[in-house]
Amino acid sequence: MNKRTTIIATGLALCIQTFAQGLHKEINVEQEIVPVKREASRITVLPTLNLPPINRPQLSFSDRVVTARVPNSISTLDPVAFGDKLYTSPYRGYLVLGLGAPLFNATLSAGYRAMDNDKTRLSLWTQYNGDIYRKKETVIGGTSHDVTNYWRDHSASIGADLHQAVGKTSYLDAGIDYTYGYHTAPVGHLSYSQNISRLNASAVFTGTGSGPSYSTGLKYNHFGFYHFDMPDGYGYKLDGYPETGTRQNLFSALAKATLPFGDTSSLGLDINADFLHTGYHLTPVYPYNDEIKSHTAGTTGLISLSPYFDFRTSTLTGHIGAQIDVAVNDGKVFHISPEVSVAWIPSQIIGFEIKAKGGSELNTLASLYDITPYINSFMAYNRSYIPYALDGQVTIGPFLGAYLNFFGGYAKADEWLMPTGTNIYAGEGVFTPVDLSAWHLGATVGYDFRRLLSIRASYETAPNDYDHSYYEWRDRAKHVVNAELKIRPIEPLLLSLGWEFRSGRRAYAFRIIEVHPELGNIYESYVCPLGVASNLSFGAGYNATDALTIFARGENLLNRHYSHIGLRPSQGINFIIGASLKF
Repeated sequence: MNKRTTIIATGLALCIQTFAQGLHKEINVEQEIVPVKREASRITVLPTLNLPPINRPQLSFSDRVVTARVPNSISTLDPVAFGDKLYTSPYRGYLVLGLGAPLFNATLSAGYRAMDNDKTRLSLWTQYNGDIYRKKETVIGGTSHDVTNYWRDHSASIGADLHQAVGKTSYLDAGIDYTYGYHTAPVGHLSYSQNISRLNASAVFTGTGSGPSYSTGLKYNHFGFYHFDMPDGYGYKLDGYPETGTRQNLFSALAKATLPFGDTSSLGLDINADFLHTGYHLTPVYPYNDEIKSHTAGTTGLISLSPYFDFRTSTLTGHIGAQIDVAVNDGKVFHISPEVSVAWIPSQIIGFEIKAKGGSELNTLASLYDITPYINSFMAYNRSYIPYALDGQVTIGPFLGAYLNFFGGYAKADEWLMPTGTNIYAGEGVFTPVDLSAWHLGATVGYDFRRLLSIRASYETAPNDYDHSYYEWRDRAKHVVNAELKIRPIEPLLLSLGWEFRSGRRAYAFRIIEVHPELGNIYESYVCPLGVASNLSFGAGYNATDALTIFARGENLLNRHYSHIGLRPSQGINFIIGASLKF
C-alpha cells in the first residue's frame, strides 16, 4: 500500500476542475467492487485546499475485493493531496497558491516531474499549510475563559517519488518525504508551542506477468515531538517527564504473492511485519488520566498474515480470507479476524454487498496525530484490536441520473483509543482504551445531470454511549449529515455549496465517586460535550485557460463554535482565494 502520511488529511476535495459526468436516459452501467483497505482518518482542522485543475490517477491500495465508504469528517478547508505522485497530464509541473482571512490562512503547493520517460518517472513536490486566528480558550464541556488568544498552526512538507521500470514486467516504487509541524495553544494569558518532525521512506519492488505476481518491500517511519515549550507552573515540567517529547521509529517489511487460476479466481498471501520502537514515554493510569506512570524505551511488533481466495463471475465477486496477527511484546499474542466480502450485481441498476473485516492497530503516534495534532506529547499507547466489523449495502441506480444507497453494519473493537475529557488545557488531549460495540445505519441519495448539475446528500447515525459508539467516529457523533450541490452555469465556471453536520459529539471523563477502604478509588464516567459541528461552505472555480484556474472558498459560514478533538476551538468564518497553474 502506497501511503503518504502528513499532519493533515490526505485526498482531494473541492473538485473545481473535475465534475461528475452527466447521465442520459440510455444508460449502460457495469457496477464493480473497488478494492480499498480503509485507513484511519482524522478530523481536519488546518486550512487546506486541493489542486483543482489536475486529475489524480486512482491507485488501488489492494487487490482485494473490499469496498469502503469515505468516513464522514469535518474540515476547515479541503485538503490537498499531500505527496501524491504527479498527475497524468501533458504538464510536468504545477503551482497552487491560496491566501485567506481572517488574520491568516494560506496554502502553497508545488511539484515538478523531473524525469518522465518510458522507464523512469521522478517527481518532486512540496507543500505548506498554515493558519492564525483568535479564539477564546476552551475547556472541556464547551465553556470558555475570558482570555482571547491567538491559535497558530503551520506545517511544511517536501518529498520525492520514483517509479522505475525494471525489464518488461517489473517495477520499483520508492519515495521519501519529510514534514515539519508547529502549533501553539494558550494557557491562560500565556501559551505553549509544540513541534513535530516526521520522516517516511519506502521502497517496493513488484513483479507481474501472465503467471504469479509478487511484491516485496521495506518501509521506515519516524515521528517525534520536539521542543515542547510550556510556561512554568502549569504542571507539565515535572520530574520524570521527557526533555521534549516522545519519539517513535517504525520499521516495516512486506511481501505479497498472487497465483491466478484462469481469469476468474486466484490464491494470495500478504505478509506484513511492523516493529515499533518507542522512546521514553508516559501512559495514563486508567480510568483516571490525571495519574501517570513512566516507561523506559522499548520495542513492540506486529506480524500479520492474510491468506485469501478471490473469485469473479458475471454477477458475483468474492473475497474469502482471514487476517492472523501475531503480537510481539504487546499483550495477547494471537488474534484471528475475518476478511470476507461478497458482492452480487444481478442487474445494471441494483447491487448488493456484504463484508466482514478486522485486525490490529499499532496506535502509533503518527496515526493518532492524524486524528488530531492536539494530543499530549509525552504519552504513548498500546495496540488495539477489531475482532470483527460487519457491513452491508444496497445500491440502486444510476437510473435517469439518480441513485440511492442504503448501508449499515455492526462492529466490535477492543481497547480502542477514544479521546478522553480531562481538566487539562486545550491541545493536550489524551486517549483511553475502551471496548466498543455499536451498529451504524445510513443512506445516500444523489442526482447527476450531465456536467451542469450534481446533488448528493447522506445521513448516518450510530449510538454515542461510553462503550456503545461507532469506532470510526472518534468524536462519538450520533447524527452525521453531508450534503453537496454543484452547478456549472457556464462551462468554465463551477459553483459548489456544501454542508457538513455532526451532532451528539462528545468525550467522556472520569471522577471519583467513592474512596473505598479496600477497593480504593471508585470512578464514574460523565459526558463532556464537544459541541455541534455545522460547517456550511461555498466554493467557486473559474478555468481561465486549460492551465490556469482561479478559485475561492469559504468555510463555517454560519460561524458555529465547537471544539475539535484535543479541545482546540474551531475557527470561525474563514475564506481563501487563489490560483493554480499547470506548466
